[in-house]
Amino acid sequence: SWRQAMKPHSRTEEKPARAAPEDWLLLVASLPTGDPPARMLILRTLEALGVAMLREGVFILPDEEDKRHAVAHLADYIARNDGSARVFRAASFDPAQQRVLRSLFDRSARYGALVKIVEGLRLGFGVSDPGALSRVLHKQRREYEAISALDFFPSAARERAERSLLSAVSVTGHRPAACGTSARIGGAGACA
Repeated sequence: SWRQAMKPHSRTEEKPARAAPEDWLLLVASLPTGDPPARMLILRTLEALGVAMLREGVFILPDEEDKRHAVAHLADYIARNDGSARVFRAASFDPAQQRVLRSLFDRSARYGALVKIVEGLRLGFGVSDPGALSRVLHKQRREYEAISALDFFPSAARERAERSLLSAVSVTGHRPAACGTSARIGGAGACA
């Protein structure tokens, strides 16, 4: 029922480790206005969590246990700093609504920009300073990791970005470690 779908978050309630893909977390908040540093910290935390804004003060993200706890703590922080916040679990009503919500988390443009930079590096292979190319490639690997950490719904764009990085790594002679996605594209990943 809609009442269950909109039930406020309870820390004592036992929930599955990973919710069904149609489940969402909603943070409805009025951010503190009298404390600019606290407000900025809240906004940066929301960005770091990868939330999408539905409208002013209403934020959404896929319902996952680690995100649920982080959002609950953020709601507590908002309340302690003279704001107000409530966390709810919600479900999509139909597949069309689900597609609209998922589209709020589309990272294709960011992956596309990364691919454009990496493919642009190819023009410099054998001509430009290898150290400079390596630094730019390293920066793009970090950017890939940052994007993919908030990519709740991996897509073909993510796979293309990974392939592009793998190809650039192989051409530059960079030797990636032997495990993990990050390692496949020349990063330390879980091997560090």
